[in-house]
Amino acid sequence: MKKIFQLSILASLIVAGLAAQAQTDTRVLRAHYAGNTVFQTPSSGLDSIKADEEGYVTIHYSDATWSRHANQIDSLTFAWVTEGDTTIIADSVEFDTANMIRIVWNGNAVSISNPYPTDSINITAEGGHVTVKSQATTLNNVVYNLSGTSADGFLLFSKLSTPVILRMDGVDLTSHGCAALNIDKNQNAVIHLAAGSANRFADADSNIDKATLYGKGSLTIQGTGSLSVTSSYANGLQGKRGVYMNNGNVDVLVTADTKKGIKTDQDFFMNGGTLQVTASGSVVIDTSADYETGYDFSYCTGIKSGDIDDGSVGNIIINGGDLTVSCPASNAGGRCLSSDYDIIINGGNTVLTTAGAGLAVGGTGTNAVDGYASTCMKADSNIYIFGGHLDARSTGLGGRGIKADGNLTVGTVGADDDLIYVYIQTSGNAVNPVSSGHNPWGGGSTTDDYFKGLPKCIKIEGNIYFNSGHVGAYCSQTSGDPNGEAIESKDSLFINGGVIEANAYDDALNAANYLEINGGKLWCYSRGNDAVDCNGNTLITGGLIIVKGQEVGIDAGTDAGGRFSIVGGTIVCQGGNMGAWDSPNVSGYQHYLQINNVGTSGLTVKNAAGDVVFMYLNTSPSGNGFIENYTDPGAKPPGGGGGPGGGGSNTLILSSPDVSSGSYQYWTNSTFSGGTSWHGLYSNSTPSTSGSAQSTSAR
Repeated sequence: MKKIFQLSILASLIVAGLAAQAQTDTRVLRAHYAGNTVFQTPSSGLDSIKADEEGYVTIHYSDATWSRHANQIDSLTFAWVTEGDTTIIADSVEFDTANMIRIVWNGNAVSISNPYPTDSINITAEGGHVTVKSQATTLNNVVYNLSGTSADGFLLFSKLSTPVILRMDGVDLTSHGCAALNIDKNQNAVIHLAAGSANRFADADSNIDKATLYGKGSLTIQGTGSLSVTSSYANGLQGKRGVYMNNGNVDVLVTADTKKGIKTDQDFFMNGGTLQVTASGSVVIDTSADYETGYDFSYCTGIKSGDIDDGSVGNIIINGGDLTVSCPASNAGGRCLSSDYDIIINGGNTVLTTAGAGLAVGGTGTNAVDGYASTCMKADSNIYIFGGHLDARSTGLGGRGIKADGNLTVGTVGADDDLIYVYIQTSGNAVNPVSSGHNPWGGGSTTDDYFKGLPKCIKIEGNIYFNSGHVGAYCSQTSGDPNGEAIESKDSLFINGGVIEANAYDDALNAANYLEINGGKLWCYSRGNDAVDCNGNTLITGGLIIVKGQEVGIDAGTDAGGRFSIVGGTIVCQGGNMGAWDSPNVSGYQHYLQINNVGTSGLTVKNAAGDVVFMYLNTSPSGNGFIENYTDPGAKPPGGGGGPGGGGSNTLILSSPDVSSGSYQYWTNSTFSGGTSWHGLYSNSTPSTSGSAQSTSAR
């Protein structure tokens, strides 16, 4: 599919280019589907067109993206238009309003205006219940204009031969016992929210259908009006073959246990508009089947894509718009976003919150065999973040921010860091805080056969790749062993760029097998354990690294046979009661300095020639301690900033390319003027020193 479609795109662009005429008008790129223009942008803002292995086409334009599956795009063409026709169309399907079918509810009375022959489109009404049987095969994207109010009404498409457009122009339906809108055939539907309109669908008493607003095909939402969907008995909005949120203001509320605010067996796309989803139902525990632990959990979820039980693969793809998903305290174990495959964030503003408490089942303490905890974002495969602003906060016991069974990739090597802002915070304690058998030097408990429910900002079973962007991970817990880790990879962690700040009571950053830092800026602060903990090999080739741990700054796993190599980068490492680092067998080509008796005043280090090689101010952080501004990504980071924290050990490890063999002098009572600092490490500043210097030698 990928190669064929890419060739067809290339052919269409070449043909369009050959047909272009030399003139003064503006050229636009258009995407067409079923005789309509579904996308348009001036070619001057066009960046690239890409097709992936799953058959999705993504157009990058004017710092935004627009995506659609190939089966919903007939062709891409260039066209010359006048200046007034260059409006960007990223969400609208053009349609004929002159020949609309009009359905108006007035309580239990319905008026219907049908300009098409009844033998092709037959519409009947019984009270407020409307049924459409459309066998028209030549009428594509027929427009149904819906308006009016009914406390006992619904719209059912029992037969549908071609895609439809549902123009919602102030419709308010409450159904009893079934879906308020049901497209019971595999045809795509566009939900167009008319300008200035407020539309509402809800169920009451019961609902035998899968959702309040349901379609067996795909559902595409566009327009500038608003839509409210409420379900007390089923899913809120469900498009079996995909859901595309392109524009409008949509609010979805589900209150039943295990139900989904938005559900699709295939992909969910957020391309624009404003979408709020609240999933307040709770988890259901199944003990009737022969599961591995004897328990199986079904969660109430904000947005769910894919159905692995039916063999359907679905992604969650966020390209733009404002998305807010909330799982309140009533939703124990809830998930804001859950994908049976990948979650991909390319842009937009995404806010995710969970407040429900986790639970251990099958016993307590080390006898607990299973359990659950709420999660802001969960992917059964991989998570990719290439743009946009993500704010994920979990306040319940054991809550997680980002969790993936595969890998996490943030950014692209060499990209602008300001394209991505990710802030994650957890504040709940562990679900099952068992300290017996906990081995902090071995990377966790000595036994893994009981459920712990530890809160974590980022928990990835595979690899983590930080390539660009701003990432802040803050576990605000104040006690407990074990407790929350800010960033954890169960395999390997690679930092190639970006700005990463991690603050936790337990490990701030943990890699089970391998840690490699090649670039970027990393600040890690552990208030109760290790700032950086790797149970395998650690390699540092570049970047700026500032770490402080209450026990150890860097636990390089050398007691478990790991190797610690430094061949580049600037490192400030401060530890607590176990030293700056775990006395590793440091190998590599870059020297380091060990300085004792470091207080909370400024530290200045000079080489034998009198050149300044380090200026550092060790102060305690407040709050999350982050320098970067995650609440307002458009703002510049504030100046100044504290170091990784006072107290604990006064031993500091310093390493940079400016440190070579020989003797160095240092002062611990310095002040600095001018220049800039990042977490206490100053550059381009003028130090002021007094008194006698102390000496140390490079190692």
